Amino acid sequence: MSIDLVLADPHPVMLDGLSHDFHGSPDFSVRACVSNGNDALEAVKKYQPDILVMDLSLTHRNGLSLIEEMQLHRLPTRAVVFTGASIGEVMRAMDLGVPGLVSKDKPQQVLARCIQSVHGGDPWLDRDLTLKTLSLLLEQQRKNSRASSLLTPREMSVAHMVTEGLPNKKIASKLFISEGTAKLHLHHIYQKLNCPGRMSLQRCMQDNGLM
Repeated sequence: MSIDLVLADPHPVMLDGLSHDFHGSPDFSVRACVSNGNDALEAVKKYQPDILVMDLSLTHRNGLSLIEEMQLHRLPTRAVVFTGASIGEVMRAMDLGVPGLVSKDKPQQVLARCIQSVHGGDPWLDRDLTLKTLSLLLEQQRKNSRASSLLTPREMSVAHMVTEGLPNKKIASKLFISEGTAKLHLHHIYQKLNCPGRMSLQRCMQDNGLM
């Protein structure tokens, strides 16, 4: 019995190529080809395929939102992510528990094996993407450790309040310190993290996983 597929990719050339390859295989049956997330969700609801082969970089509704929506409605279709998206998006997809993940730099045969594995109940995560994700996690952990070691606990509290958008007066009130002391803490934070202002500090905190 063939595996029913819906293909979702924002790039027409890629979508046509995938459709051609899978149409030519007796192991697969392509029920629909769509180019955006909204159409992908409608196709999954309509055809209830075994597998949705999807890119994360879909328009109208991105791939991550699409996965969340499918999970919310408990749709039985399993998602196989075939993507060239950033490692950050790949990490988020892994957090959502996607059972299949293949980089777009891999040949179609690898994607086909991934689909067959996921259809059989076994997860398939691209080794190269998994290693890149692990490397990024380790790098974020290293940055987090460095930033945490540079700031005192009080400075860390001030930095968090700044990222929440609180003015110096409000920060001082919450920490039972003077506004001048709050400004001094903030000055030390800027110096230690080499941040010229509040927006830069917010980006620094976000990049280091300290939000």
